[in-house]
Amino acid sequence: MKRVIEFLEKYGIYLLIGFCLALGLASLFFKNATMDDDLYLWETTIMKEALSRGEWIGDYAVGTHGFLFKLPVAIVFLLTGPSLAIATVWNVLLACFSLYLFYIILKKLFPKTIYPFLGSLLLLCNFQFLLNLPTYMREFPVFLSVLILIYVLVNKKSYWYVGLSLLLILDAKEYVFFMVTPAVVIYILLSEWKGFSLRTVWIYLKSYLRIFLPTVVFLLLMIFTSLIPLNMYTLSLIPGVTEGGIEYQAKHFSSNMATTNRIEDWAPNIQKDVEEDDTVFEKFAKTIVNYVGKVLYPRSFSFLSIPKIIFFPALLTSLFLFKKNFKEKKLPEVLLSLILWNFITVFILRASFDRYLFPILPVVIFFFLLFFKELILERKKYLIVLILSAIFAFTGLFFEVDYLFIKIVLNLVSLFLFLLYFLYNTKFKRLIVFVITVVSFITFSVGAFFFYANGQLHQYILWGHDYEVKSVVSNFKNGERIMLNDVGWDILVKVYREDMNYSPEWKWELQQWVPRKSKLKTFEKLTSFNMFGKSISSDKKFALENDIDKIGLMVSTLEKYPLKYQERLNDYLIADWVELIEVVSLKNKQLYIFRVLK
Repeated sequence: MKRVIEFLEKYGIYLLIGFCLALGLASLFFKNATMDDDLYLWETTIMKEALSRGEWIGDYAVGTHGFLFKLPVAIVFLLTGPSLAIATVWNVLLACFSLYLFYIILKKLFPKTIYPFLGSLLLLCNFQFLLNLPTYMREFPVFLSVLILIYVLVNKKSYWYVGLSLLLILDAKEYVFFMVTPAVVIYILLSEWKGFSLRTVWIYLKSYLRIFLPTVVFLLLMIFTSLIPLNMYTLSLIPGVTEGGIEYQAKHFSSNMATTNRIEDWAPNIQKDVEEDDTVFEKFAKTIVNYVGKVLYPRSFSFLSIPKIIFFPALLTSLFLFKKNFKEKKLPEVLLSLILWNFITVFILRASFDRYLFPILPVVIFFFLLFFKELILERKKYLIVLILSAIFAFTGLFFEVDYLFIKIVLNLVSLFLFLLYFLYNTKFKRLIVFVITVVSFITFSVGAFFFYANGQLHQYILWGHDYEVKSVVSNFKNGERIMLNDVGWDILVKVYREDMNYSPEWKWELQQWVPRKSKLKTFEKLTSFNMFGKSISSDKKFALENDIDKIGLMVSTLEKYPLKYQERLNDYLIADWVELIEVVSLKNKQLYIFRVLK
């Protein structure tokens, strides 16, 4: 056993990276568009098109949640053409590098121990890590950016590097910038304190200038020049730049919106609407109950994000050890405590859910490891944390909607392991390896089951690779104007048909004073449209008004899994304004192609 642990300490991370790479590449065989990765692929395709014409991308709609991490993929697309598989490979490589960087950080914080390997194992086996691995989502770019920030601060690099790290976070996903920046500001106040003096004030001024200058310059270039593409989410946070952006962001901090975090509308909940005619006490009581509910609901902390049985031991450990770490001037631990608290505070106060927690996962894992390494030395505190975590975990089960028995068992097994460690950690020095390995196996199993039961693998088994979207669009000429029922591929049809008509002001309009407003561009080609409305009459009106040539209706052959709008088939078959010209058989579905009679 000793030799195995020594091997894992030295070489275990390479096994994990190899497994991560193999898992990510293997997932390409059952890849399906998920959440927003088709949107980012579309923007990357627009970037590629602009570059291929010798234009810079700054005036086009390519900046949703930033552009820096999309640019390398766009350059590759110049050689290969748009491909969700290639974009996904880039994401897999970012995930592997993130895993290695996290290991390096843990090596600094837990030198010459097995903990860096165990922490990396926990990270790799986390549900959100596995969920986002075979995607082109922006989760790994911001995840890596946060790790870079932590690495720079823990290793006491120049504040210029801190500023550039924050800029990367802002570009990757702007809301995370605002969730971690206050913690960095407070950390510098604490770490650079030299007493009340002009020298201290000067140190602070220089430090904050170096930290925020890159971001300020970046935003000014975004507002006043065409060098930086518009990130409308970022600009919506700056008063006076967009129409309605501030109101949109403020709405997400309203109590009713921020605390709505159930899996389904019918799921058990304790949320109460705060009414205008409620008394002050009633408003206060309802608000407290609502936020408690948000913490307990499974869309916040659960096996689908960060399990309560991991999160709460980590959070409580950070609270219990903060005074000691501050007194002993353990600045990395102080920094990570501040980041965790600030991030979670914003997460709770703003409308947010499971995958929003992903960027803070490394910090949670760090304190989870400290729970076993340091808090166990104060056995009373360890037991208090264990009891409180058990209460939170099992109270949260009242709001679950499915697989309840399995979740009860998983929580019980985890708690039993933590209790086992409490009782026997002094007798069995390597017990921590067993505990963390089993917990990792549990979280990995949840992710694997999800992929089979509900995730990408499930969709692949039902409908084929990306719903066989390439096969679908191959049945239409590139210039034909078509309308399809969206069965889950969303914008992929536009990507593969080279439709790139996308306004940079897609979410909000810039105020008239913004200098670059008149210079914004969009490519004109738009030939792919989705069905909408309540009946076939809506389709007819839209088709005739927009000069649609053909309509494709995808119909499932699986009775249990109907596709959106397929119930309109009979109406289409008897309609006098279209004629059926072809039926294409695909995996568990058929494509009915109609010509519009003009």
